[in-house]
Amino acid sequence: MRRTAFLVLQLVALTVAAHAQDGFNPGLQVTGLPAINYDSDEGFGYGAVAGIYRYVEGRNLYKWALEPSIFFTTNGRRDVFVFVDAPFVFGGAWRFSLGAGYTNERSVPYYGLGNATDYDETLVGEDISPKFYTYARDRWIFEAIMQWRMRPNVRLLGGFAAYHNTSESNGPNTSFGEDLVSDVIPDSHLSAASIGPKLGIVFDTRDYERDPHRGVWLDAVVWQGLEVLGSEDNFTRLTGAARGYVPLAASMTLAGRILGEHIVGTMPVAMLPSLASSFKDFEGVGGAQSLRGVFRARYLGTSRFLSNLELRWRGVQFGGLGQPWRIGVVAFVDAGRVWDDAGTDAGEGLHWGKGGGIRWSMGDAFIVALDVAHGPEAGVQAYMGLGHLF
Repeated sequence: MRRTAFLVLQLVALTVAAHAQDGFNPGLQVTGLPAINYDSDEGFGYGAVAGIYRYVEGRNLYKWALEPSIFFTTNGRRDVFVFVDAPFVFGGAWRFSLGAGYTNERSVPYYGLGNATDYDETLVGEDISPKFYTYARDRWIFEAIMQWRMRPNVRLLGGFAAYHNTSESNGPNTSFGEDLVSDVIPDSHLSAASIGPKLGIVFDTRDYERDPHRGVWLDAVVWQGLEVLGSEDNFTRLTGAARGYVPLAASMTLAGRILGEHIVGTMPVAMLPSLASSFKDFEGVGGAQSLRGVFRARYLGTSRFLSNLELRWRGVQFGGLGQPWRIGVVAFVDAGRVWDDAGTDAGEGLHWGKGGGIRWSMGDAFIVALDVAHGPEAGVQAYMGLGHLF
């Protein structure tokens, strides 16, 4: 069975802060983290993530944040992304966020469409090339969102998102190549650009956004993808999510998320792993951002469902390098599934994974997540990323 090993060779925080007090410290915080990993599809990977946060007195959230990341692998992945978030603009009545990035990958996962696609572990050996369950993709992403606080806990969302994907098969004897020949994947999906408005509503009572202890976060988002630059397909993506946080003790939180999404029309296959949110879009169904213990983007369909349950212990706060630090732990269970228009469900139900991890908080907003999960098919999987899953 395939394994994904994550080798964290360095965990070094580079931090500049204005004060060393409890809570949210006014001033500038700059935090960075280099890391190295290994994946059987992508090879050895190396890169860095960083966070630059500006705080002001009297707020429990940064005035603005800049989070750049860069990642490369020996099997040809190049990933550069930057996220900007300004929660209090135009007198605090508006929130502005922007995400932009470029990804070039030779080993994007593709197992087919539907909730019951086959997986043969003999097709993913280290000496097999090309990898059967992969294809190549070039991708550009740009998203700009404004949110208006119409009530203290209610925000209206408006903006636009743009994607451009260029995909190609790694060979005729791959899962992607076979579906391309059989017209399961139309030729028009090989080069597809979509741009359109994004609208939504958010109800948010979280006490702290980046590490909530109590409250709820509900959102409903609609994105209308319009054909541009020769693309032939229009689609509408409808997403709803509910997240809740219940304090069990001073540093213990029970957190849960339920998400459902449906696509009306035809979304290009290269975009199907993308799931929407009012904050940042993420990837699923399967992998570090959606269903831990399941292979990355394992299940693709026009309707998808996710549920996550976490027990979080924040750890004990201590000082260092001029700011508060915490090392906490989390235990989790994730489950999800998809439905496909072609009816390829074959009676399959939920797919799931379970595990635990470490949450290393450096400052007030920079949280490093190290998770290990197990699923029936994928076995042991390990992940490293920024922030809580939700």
